[in-house]
Amino acid sequence: MWFRLGAYLRTKKNIFFKMLYAIVFFIHKHNQYLTGIQLRLETKVGERLRFQHFSCIVINEATIIGMNCLIFQGVIIGVGTSGIPRIGNNVILSSGAKIIGGITIGNNVTIGANAVVTKDVPDNSLLLVFRQK
Repeated sequence: MWFRLGAYLRTKKNIFFKMLYAIVFFIHKHNQYLTGIQLRLETKVGERLRFQHFSCIVINEATIIGMNCLIFQGVIIGVGTSGIPRIGNNVILSSGAKIIGGITIGNNVTIGANAVVTKDVPDNSLLLVFRQK
């Protein structure tokens, strides 16, 4: 709730809204410390973004996230030298997944635990990490 309200107020020019934004920003920052989720108010997020477990989630402010996404603990979404990550609709990012650089994750994609993604992922994909023995 604080994220959506802060993102809305951030765009307003009226002095009343600016003062209200300062209060909401403080509450949002406090919530980030309590939950361990770093989600800046500048981030473009679709409806129904859910966090299954809290702690150690970092999402760069330039990231674009679609609707109905589910993010587990330990996920990092960062900007590389090639641009900003774009994440489609109905995406699941499992524990410890790392999304790095100017890549596009398609719609209806599941990224497995501890996967490091540096290239585009097409729609309707399942990306898993297999460890060699």
